[in-house]
Amino acid sequence: MFHLHVFYTAKDQETLNQFYDEVKKAGIIEATHEEEGNIRYEYYFSAERDNEILIVEQWQDRASQEYHDTLPHLVKLGEIKAKYEIETVIEEVR
Repeated sequence: MFHLHVFYTAKDQETLNQFYDEVKKAGIIEATHEEEGNIRYEYYFSAERDNEILIVEQWQDRASQEYHDTLPHLVKLGEIKAKYEIETVIEEVR
């Protein structure tokens, strides 16, 4: 299995909430859940940093996750992240 922790940080809580709402409306989370090789893709709001979301990703293998990054809904996610100036940090979990 292949695991990632992805941290999204916005300038403030309001911006983060607007970003998340747009991601939900675009169907990105649901589309990811339906991908072959996806085991887990969940968003968690930080209890300590009100401008941060953690995404826990679990994939069958690295190839499944890499393919995920090429799909149209991930291209849309990139556009939404740019619109809200979301900073992204990706950590591979071993």
